[in-house]
Amino acid sequence: MSASDDRPSILQATAQNRVIAAYDVAPDRVASQLPTGLVPDTRDGRAFVTIVGVQLIKLRVLGISGPGFRRVPAVELQVLVQETKAPDRRGTITMQAHVPRRVVAWGARVLYKEPVSVAPMQPVRRERGETMEMTYRFDVAGREQRLRAVGTRPPVMPAPDTRAHFLLNRNWRYGGGGKGGRVRTRVERPVAPVCRVAEHHVTVQWGAVYGEEWGFLTNREPTFAVLVPESPVTLRWRERRK
Repeated sequence: MSASDDRPSILQATAQNRVIAAYDVAPDRVASQLPTGLVPDTRDGRAFVTIVGVQLIKLRVLGISGPGFRRVPAVELQVLVQETKAPDRRGTITMQAHVPRRVVAWGARVLYKEPVSVAPMQPVRRERGETMEMTYRFDVAGREQRLRAVGTRPPVMPAPDTRAHFLLNRNWRYGGGGKGGRVRTRVERPVAPVCRVAEHHVTVQWGAVYGEEWGFLTNREPTFAVLVPESPVTLRWRERRK
């Protein structure tokens, strides 16, 4: 058991309706945005930027649940990373997140040292027979932004050599997006069954929502997308990254 596993849990929840749209990019496109000690985690020489929509239910923070934590949606811009001195530590760093409630944004900033802003948000799930459609709408920069995926059921476990497995097999979460990030959090979230994505769409004003440094994603279609109906997740107490 590692020292990280001995740390108390900071958050426990069930992650539902997780949509991950991934963009493969040249590593040097994102390397300069990462804090010292982290580098892009690559597959076939390409780095990955993801926009992730998720709903957390049955949420307990520091062992406490409450009316404001019954269902918490979020949309995050992440980069897949690994530590320079420990390449087996593979995870994600959140460059910017949006949530609809101030108390949730405050908690994420304090507990995870992550950049989180408040934005009106409407997750919508529709089911038609074997089809599941999940859309995250959130209002930023005076416009509605949208992340959407349509998948077919039943979900299946992704094989270890697939892009979906590479995307989901992340055991660490790094805080403080940009050059100020110096903490990490152990994530206990098993690779879960996924729905085959038949259709995906992202409508985001990249420069206005995430800053000019992300404007290069304008008019780009995601390389692929993953739709995860449900998986448990536990975050351990953060630790300082050396």
